[in-house]
Amino acid sequence: MCSKFVFAALFLVAAVPVFPQSSPAAIESVWQVQIGGGVSGYHDDFHGTGIMEGPTAWIDVFPNRGPRLVHGFGLEIVGHDISFGGPQPQPVSPGSGYTSREDTFGGGPIYHWRHFNKFTPYGKFLWEQGSIDFDVNVPNYKHDNRTLYAVGGGFDYKLVHHISFRADFEKQWWQRLFQDHAVSTPTGIAIEPRGLTLGAVYEFDRIHFRGAVKEE
Repeated sequence: MCSKFVFAALFLVAAVPVFPQSSPAAIESVWQVQIGGGVSGYHDDFHGTGIMEGPTAWIDVFPNRGPRLVHGFGLEIVGHDISFGGPQPQPVSPGSGYTSREDTFGGGPIYHWRHFNKFTPYGKFLWEQGSIDFDVNVPNYKHDNRTLYAVGGGFDYKLVHHISFRADFEKQWWQRLFQDHAVSTPTGIAIEPRGLTLGAVYEFDRIHFRGAVKEE
């Protein structure tokens, strides 16, 4: 019996230094930050013909915390200035209206599927604030602001260290344009601009954060 107590005491003494090692004093997360820009071509979905163009810039942040499966989730902040090469009115309906500028800025969740060597597809959902200029046959109504939402996706392709090529598609939903400005459309109309952005992404060296763990 005595030998059993001695063995148990020796086991506890030997285990004391092990317990602190099994409970680390901090949890480390490795954040991924990307910035990028490119040129966008959009179909305005109003009444004009042609493609509008303009610059786009974005920043993506991925905390990379929690289970590995959710490490691809992050936040994107993006801005568009679509104001060049605006569509012209359709000849069959002169004066029916066309968009001359669309600016949007907003953000939302993005998910990168990082299971390939150089190819990284992704999808996203965005809430944006939009500013739109147009030429329509309504007196004193040439501009409007709207909160809108958009869905999109695309892929990044690694070119060299830190730099990737990006192809991005986005579709937007603008609601209730012309509301209170035209008797024939008292509830307004909706447009769905959609476009493609081609650009480049720069990925910073991964940023390490250590969060303290409360010891019991």
